[in-house]
Amino acid sequence: MSSKNRRRLPQEIYLRRRIAAIVALLVVVALLIWLAVSCSGGDEEKKTDPVFSSETNSWEAPAPETTSAKESEKSTDKDKEKESESASSSKEPKESETVASNGKRTCELSDLRVTAQTDRPGYSDGTQPTFYMTVANPTDADCEIDLAQNPLRFEVYDMATNARVWSDIDCNKPMQEGRTTFKAGEERHFEAVWSRTTSEPDKCSDRQAVPAASYYLHAVLGDNPSAAQPFNLS
Repeated sequence: MSSKNRRRLPQEIYLRRRIAAIVALLVVVALLIWLAVSCSGGDEEKKTDPVFSSETNSWEAPAPETTSAKESEKSTDKDKEKESESASSSKEPKESETVASNGKRTCELSDLRVTAQTDRPGYSDGTQPTFYMTVANPTDADCEIDLAQNPLRFEVYDMATNARVWSDIDCNKPMQEGRTTFKAGEERHFEAVWSRTTSEPDKCSDRQAVPAASYYLHAVLGDNPSAAQPFNLS
């Protein structure tokens, strides 16, 4: 049979084919969209993981904070050590410091404030005590003192008997001699080291080591003594 004798298919057949092709195309498009959405969702999940990891690491922050706290403690300890060193240094003699005025316009020996201090409260066997004296002039007038008549000196007493056991001027010259001016509003500092032996005026050939006991120190200017400063020898 020739092609001319073939019958054309009904129009509805062509229409069905076209509809089927369109449906297939829509299915392919839908499949492509689904695949695209799936890939996009996978990328979002991968992007979310680092965020979760970062949040987890943020909870590990206490470790650096602990290190920082230790550094802060070390810094605080160093500050305390510095403060302690500064406090010790303040006890050492200095040339002069200012003091508050009491408003008095004249000055005499009794106006001067004399204080005594030891470098520590107790001393082990063989350790020699260091003594400090401060003489402050709280008046508004300079105070001229004759140290030949009113010598500067340290004196140590036995606490149990109140007996004087040592003075630095028994066997040595005073720290200063002659007329000395203590200026208004200033203080001056003196020091001495005790050998832990007894002494008496002009009797220096047979000095005995003092026993372990409690003692007290006076710093004295003329007849103006400081308050007693106790300390122990062991």
